[in-house]
Amino acid sequence: MEKAKPVKAEAMLEQIFYYMNQLVDEKRFGPTILLLADLGRTLACCERTSFWYWDKEQHQYWTMVAQDSESIVVPEGSGIVGASIESGEAVAINSPYEDDRFNPTVDKETGYVTRSILCIPVKNARGEVIGAYQAINKISEQDDGKFTDQDASRLALAAAFAGKTLESHILYQQNQIDPLTRLKNRRGLEAYYVDEISPILQQKNVSVIMCDIDHFKKVNDVYGHNAGDAVLVRIAQILMDHVKENGEVVRWGGEEFVIVLQDHSESEAVQCAEEIRKDVEKSVCSFEEYEIHVTMSFGVRQFEVEQTLEKNIEYTDARLYTAKETGRNRVVAR
Repeated sequence: MEKAKPVKAEAMLEQIFYYMNQLVDEKRFGPTILLLADLGRTLACCERTSFWYWDKEQHQYWTMVAQDSESIVVPEGSGIVGASIESGEAVAINSPYEDDRFNPTVDKETGYVTRSILCIPVKNARGEVIGAYQAINKISEQDDGKFTDQDASRLALAAAFAGKTLESHILYQQNQIDPLTRLKNRRGLEAYYVDEISPILQQKNVSVIMCDIDHFKKVNDVYGHNAGDAVLVRIAQILMDHVKENGEVVRWGGEEFVIVLQDHSESEAVQCAEEIRKDVEKSVCSFEEYEIHVTMSFGVRQFEVEQTLEKNIEYTDARLYTAKETGRNRVVAR
């Protein structure tokens, strides 16, 4: 990446217009945050910038983009990022090695020298902090390497755009996730198909598994709906354990799930379904004082390239229906 240089006001305005035009045209999340990182580097006139997300579930901060650096993950509340997120205010450190909040580990590993840091909290539309925007090593004509209040004001512009972009992305992602199982929902499957499956269909086999928990209504009737939810979560975990990086697991609705397997022929998908079936059959879902056992039925079909996602799901669902009609707790692929 080309090193940033001090720029005059006119040149900076020109660069801001350039990035704004790029941001208007760019609709994808990844390229957008890369543009925002470059915009921040221009506005603060610094060597590097990084855009951090506050993962409240995992109690950590991690970089969504970090220029000239690998992805970084740090514990919640730590570092200069943590100081800015916790206070909700900009934090400028012009002698980082003398500040207890600064973690020099990355510098020691890479040989990089951090001379100054400016960190701005990233907020959503309700004013809640959801991340941070950090600039490293101010470049100035005086070569004093110190961030100023003016730099903080300028970087806040990029942070504001970053906040809106991140919030939109989070809402978009949440709209695709089933809140109970944390699996993708139908919308998530559609997006996954467009982004991941459609581009590889001509080169690789893709197979679909549809599966359904047998007599699930009886679980709810006997043990209650909370127990039913616990069973759904347990089944979701089993499915994810089997699929891992080979595809995607989707909660299709109720007690029905869809598995999309990349680079799997129909026979390979049948084998995967059979392994899942056996695992479910011998598994136990513990809920309060109950030990709940369930089985599942499976329909399997290789994806037909010339057919739509909806048609492929429909064809696979017909095989699942056959599995249920012919005794349940079985895999049907013909």
